[in-house]
Amino acid sequence: FTDLTERLAKESNGAELLSQCLMNFFTPLIELINSYRGDVIKFSGDALTIYFQAVDDTMSPKYNCVVPPHGTYGLPDLGPMATSVLRASACCIEIHKRLHMWETGISGVAFCLRIAVGCGNISILQVGGETPPATRVPRHEYLIAGPPLEQISHVESMAKNGETCLSPQAWEYVKDCVIEGRPVEAHPEYHLLLRMDESKYTFPTIKHAAMENDNRMDKQFTLSQLNIIRRYIPSAVYKQIECGTLVYVNEMRNVSVIFINGAGLDVMSSKGAALVQDLVVNVQKACYQHEGTLNKFLIDDKGILFLLVFGLPPLVHTDDPTRSVLACFDMVKIFRRMDLVGKFGVSTGRSYCGVCGSARRMEYSVLGDCVNLAGRLMNSAPPHGIFCDEETMNRSSNELIFHALAPIKVKGRASSIAVFQPVKKDVALEIGLTQERNIRFPWYDHPFAGGSVGLEDMQDSDSLKKNVQRLCGVKTWVGIIKVSEMLGGAFMKDLHKSTMTITNAPATASAPPGSPFHDGGIIVISGDSGMGKVELVEHMVIYAGTKLNALPVFGTMGPRPGDSVRLATELIKTCLSVYRHIDPKSLSPDDFQALQKLAPPELARVLPKLSPALKDSSLREGGTEILDASLEVTMALLPILLKKTAIVLVLQFEYGTSLFPKTLEDQAIFWKVVTRLTELVEREMKQGRSLGHKPLAMVVVSRDAEEGNSAVNFAKERDTYIHLTGLTEENILEYMSSYLNVPEQMVPQVLRQFVTAVTLGNPRHIRETIDQLLESCIQVHVGANKQVKHIECKDIDKINISSWQHTAMVGNTVCLLESLDPLEAAVLKMSTCFTGSFTLPDLAASTCSRWADATHFDFLRLYKAIHQLVESEIIEEIPEAEVTQRRAAGDSTMSMSKKQSQKQAKDSPYGTTQYFQMRNVLIRAVGGAMVLEAQKKSVKRQALIDRALWRELPGRMEELAKKRQAQHIPWYYEQAFRRM
Repeated sequence: FTDLTERLAKESNGAELLSQCLMNFFTPLIELINSYRGDVIKFSGDALTIYFQAVDDTMSPKYNCVVPPHGTYGLPDLGPMATSVLRASACCIEIHKRLHMWETGISGVAFCLRIAVGCGNISILQVGGETPPATRVPRHEYLIAGPPLEQISHVESMAKNGETCLSPQAWEYVKDCVIEGRPVEAHPEYHLLLRMDESKYTFPTIKHAAMENDNRMDKQFTLSQLNIIRRYIPSAVYKQIECGTLVYVNEMRNVSVIFINGAGLDVMSSKGAALVQDLVVNVQKACYQHEGTLNKFLIDDKGILFLLVFGLPPLVHTDDPTRSVLACFDMVKIFRRMDLVGKFGVSTGRSYCGVCGSARRMEYSVLGDCVNLAGRLMNSAPPHGIFCDEETMNRSSNELIFHALAPIKVKGRASSIAVFQPVKKDVALEIGLTQERNIRFPWYDHPFAGGSVGLEDMQDSDSLKKNVQRLCGVKTWVGIIKVSEMLGGAFMKDLHKSTMTITNAPATASAPPGSPFHDGGIIVISGDSGMGKVELVEHMVIYAGTKLNALPVFGTMGPRPGDSVRLATELIKTCLSVYRHIDPKSLSPDDFQALQKLAPPELARVLPKLSPALKDSSLREGGTEILDASLEVTMALLPILLKKTAIVLVLQFEYGTSLFPKTLEDQAIFWKVVTRLTELVEREMKQGRSLGHKPLAMVVVSRDAEEGNSAVNFAKERDTYIHLTGLTEENILEYMSSYLNVPEQMVPQVLRQFVTAVTLGNPRHIRETIDQLLESCIQVHVGANKQVKHIECKDIDKINISSWQHTAMVGNTVCLLESLDPLEAAVLKMSTCFTGSFTLPDLAASTCSRWADATHFDFLRLYKAIHQLVESEIIEEIPEAEVTQRRAAGDSTMSMSKKQSQKQAKDSPYGTTQYFQMRNVLIRAVGGAMVLEAQKKSVKRQALIDRALWRELPGRMEELAKKRQAQHIPWYYEQAFRRM
């Protein structure tokens, strides 16, 4: 298995081929196991845990009272346990005969088997019960534990490939029923199986008796009990089953995988089961807080094992590598608190995510080289240590620091692999106005939009300043035009070339009357991730600080668990930084002591609640109380500050990329804060001037503005609401020339068209696209004077966009696909298989073909899914069928004229059918990469068959009907009549 995964890791569809190999192998294997009445309890990569229950068949109503349960007439009954071990032994021997050295189809690789058998009493555990973010159904894990598994852990190492080894306990039951193999010299108490003692027992008789008395099908769940089964099935898989689209649950995905090994817990002790339950629940909580998935939990020869995956549907984020490492830090605390030893391995890469097994027994799993690597890293990690691979390091955000360790050799890898140990980055001590009188924005230290450190956006404050210069320097961009009107001054690049010093000197400019910066007010900025919200805010704050003498106060939140505490502490700390800026010597450098001095006496009761958060920046507990206390204090401090200076209050909420109940709960908290502070803004606008207060401008930044919120209504009424959409083609050209630092006329036309089609005007996507193209397709020629002479584009039409896995544009597109219902997602994936237009019957051919007992309701569901995608502007309606015909003429092709095309569309049964097409280049590339090659072939094949049937079958059926109506006289009768 290890050799196979290493070889297939080099193939573009290696994980898919691995899945096919395993499916082809597991199908006969599971059939054999089932025929001996075995049950597959767990899949764990290349291993299966199989359970043969000891049942007294003589008590079964199916028992014939003639042939004993072991199947040999005339021999006495062995008893339930001996019969169970006999069936397991016979199954093992037959598996070796039929499947050992099974050819995988990959040259030089064959599956070899070794099997260990133990017996005894087991405990069947149902553990977990926490509810994942994507559903309201608690998630449980079902597993077995006990002496048999402990026996197996010792026995397995004594069996070589092609052998079955029995523990001493199991051997006692079947020593007179089988022929022993070679002796185990080092451990003579263990025994190898050679073959059955066929003078007593044979495969067919054992198998027949096992199936004859099998009553498992009588106990299977019914449809009315789906709510019970659901707790053991991942929510995304259950939805696919409900919608009849299970085939599309198999995908190629970029995921981050965590393997955890736990030691120090005896499951069979009197308190063991309770401790296991406590451990699993706590691990689930830590995993679900970061919106990950617990894919497997098992107890085997390696101890307690967890497999956690970040990036499985529908919990997909662009910052999954960061989330996985942060979750590990939380789980290290759990293991330490429970006095257990945990080791953690984290890897990131492209893997097969789908069902594994056979039609009779399958499990949703993750397969591939990335998964194996996480297991190897886990084995090499020290107690409570976290080891990461290079890809995880490269794709993690600036919240983490990685220390390179010495490369290690691992099983299945010819060369050594790089290993990195993560450390949480210390939170910046200063936010807002610093002691050096600069402005430090919160997003310099916290990620926004799930960006990764690989993006230029997230590297440092200098690159963020360059983004502001380039984007806000696009003179015709509606965003900067609107902001410049409110500020009363045009955008100046010099303000963002270096770190600006904020002084207490009088203002050098004035905002126009009616502007929030002149009279106070609220500005709301919304728009999709990457549209330039942060760049606009940064310009507003810098301009207001340097020109209008308005100082910043910040409060940002998301997308990490417990970020309401961060919002609370930022509001307090930045208020204090403004006061220190105005009067440097008046306050203590200790925030809590400064707060005690500055806050009004009536707030003394709430100050102790803020002390832990101000002293410990990593605190995440008690967020609600801390935030409420912080709001009270902030609303008291701001009027004090407004007596001395104008304030720009910036509130930002970052969703991450998933919207589930937990995230929506954070969203509600944020908008509650906005509502409270809106009351303060409105009060200051009415009474502040009479009290001698300066203007208070509040800027609210969020991907989606909450409809009906008082701040949003305020901004819309006063025309200070800015919703950002994509740049126009004119803007894109100006932005590209600024980013490439070349004149506009030097940007090649083919490059303009490609970037416009892929990015749809999203500024971040434009930057990422150019960065990726510069690595492979764009060559910038520079002259002797260091001036760009020209730009050359090569093979830009052949670029594989889906390989840009580390970019926000690809990550956000995957998240968009995950927001769809299962049937809509299946339709989208099928649509990527057609290079041109397609129809509803083309898609129905793969899911609900009219030739396969489909109903009108099936077509209606499919139509509604297509209609929803059209409304979401993911696919487009084609107003007129663009039917083309290609005729091979050497290497040339010839298309029909428009008139011929229209005539054929009219004559065709599809002429009256609405045509659709997937024209979004980015969605086509990303969605198509998630579809397996076998699925693509199936969709195209079924559509072609459906078209051929629709075109040819009705005519042939008519001919057949005519023939049946005509009287048929057999030939020999006809000849006889002629002779008469």
